[in-house]
Amino acid sequence: MIDSVTIFSKTGVILYQYVYSNIASTLPQENHIETINTFLSQHLLNPSLKTISLDTTPASIAEFLSLENEMIVVLYPKVVADHANMTWIPYFMKELWKEYRLFQKSMTHNINSNNNDDRDGGSSMFDATLKAIYEKAQVVGKVESQTKSHNNPAKDKATSSKKGKEARVWHDGEQEVTSASMAKLDRSKNDSSSGAGAGSDPMEIAENSPALMEARAAYLPADNEVPTWEEEDQLRLVDDEDIDDESGAGWGGSLKGMMDQISGKVLRQEDLEQPLKEMENMLAGKNVARDIAQEICENVKAKLIGKKMTSFTRVKTAVRQALEVAIERILKPGMGRGGSDSVDVLRDVVSKRERGGGFFGKKEKKSPFVIVMVGINGVGKSTSLAKIAYYLKSNGCNPLIAACDTFRSGAVEQLNVHAKCLDVPLFHKGYAKDPAIVAKAAIDHGTQEGHDVVLVDTAGRMQNNVPLMKALSNLVVQTDPQLVLFVCEALVGNDGMDQLEMFNKALRSGGHARKIDGIILTKFDTVSDKVGAALTMTHVTGSPVVFCGTGQKYNHLKKLSV
Repeated sequence: MIDSVTIFSKTGVILYQYVYSNIASTLPQENHIETINTFLSQHLLNPSLKTISLDTTPASIAEFLSLENEMIVVLYPKVVADHANMTWIPYFMKELWKEYRLFQKSMTHNINSNNNDDRDGGSSMFDATLKAIYEKAQVVGKVESQTKSHNNPAKDKATSSKKGKEARVWHDGEQEVTSASMAKLDRSKNDSSSGAGAGSDPMEIAENSPALMEARAAYLPADNEVPTWEEEDQLRLVDDEDIDDESGAGWGGSLKGMMDQISGKVLRQEDLEQPLKEMENMLAGKNVARDIAQEICENVKAKLIGKKMTSFTRVKTAVRQALEVAIERILKPGMGRGGSDSVDVLRDVVSKRERGGGFFGKKEKKSPFVIVMVGINGVGKSTSLAKIAYYLKSNGCNPLIAACDTFRSGAVEQLNVHAKCLDVPLFHKGYAKDPAIVAKAAIDHGTQEGHDVVLVDTAGRMQNNVPLMKALSNLVVQTDPQLVLFVCEALVGNDGMDQLEMFNKALRSGGHARKIDGIILTKFDTVSDKVGAALTMTHVTGSPVVFCGTGQKYNHLKKLSV
């Protein structure tokens, strides 16, 4: 960012000079002395100037610090001054002089002790100190200059009519909750005293906001990136290599074994015990809960005992095939019940939208398809909601995001950043509001504005937090959503069963029969083949895995294939 730093005595002797080699091409090194001389000439003519523009090629700016017997001069390109904040330079020069004085004293002492003169070699030892001060000054110096400008009475008087954004003070959870403290967090009203102006949204984010630019870089896929939701994540719980056949059950293991395979053997309990035990261990090794693995294997055994195998079929092959069918029935709950084998979010949204055409093609305002996202703290509900919004919008839908986490500080702002990245509207009422009321208002707003789907974000809560679970149940009852999706980490392990059971119990409280409709597994790309959580949770709830999150970007959302 700067070209050079020079410390010289007022008699003209250069005490120290450092030229930044990474940008030396801006001002050739041989021209630095000539540039310093040009600066001195202009400084003698105008000693009151603190910053001097030099007519060099290319044009340069010189800032200096005049001391009693020395002077420090910093040169940097004029083009940098036109586009960057250089208010840290005075701080940099002051700190540099403090350190250089100490360095000088140390070097003088060493030279006198060793009776030699190594001033030129010693100067290079100061380069590392200069670099450290340079990095520090760019941070501390800017803050210091901003603080001084804010404490300048003349400037404050000139800008008193402009009031910037006030820092929000969050409730620390220990003070008494008063109506005044709640009112401060209520951002559903436009307060003209807040500096936002009447009619403006206090949540509005500037397009050049660092938070928004950082989020777009982190979440939005590249222009040429293929949407990954069209790919299906393959869930393989049973592989050919997982279980080795015993020699007695293989081809040619024994004459009896061969005859059994040719004629078709009737399976007995003792034939199934060993392969099923191996299957159970294999499932447990892939993160399926042990009791779920035992239950699945018992069901497989009950179906196979007394069954005659087809010709040329081994016992373990029959067990494996039966296990695959059992697992597929668990992961696709609609199989065998006349229902759909999975929840298809896009299909269901489009189907509800098309049913709202009215008679003779007359358009009527139809209530939107409502999806409520639930789960414990920190599993990725908001990000998963944003991914679904991106998925639906990319497929021609018109989603609305409803910020119904009115409990966690920063939750509404987080969703607002996602909404701005996606160019999707956000409905919010600020904080300290009843989430059910906010959700109902969002649905009414979505109906009036013609949105075909409303995605409701809720506060994360632990499954044993009774008051928050009751509030969640009330929200679901009041809004009657088409889908309630439970968001959970793929690496959760057996604790996922407890979470799901408690959430389902909360949704069924109050006499209604609502339950979780589907599951979203986040961080699916981190579990390798330990994918048993999908089987465990689907078995507990009877609800399918709708999506798997496989990364951070919005298009890192895949359907699950068994």
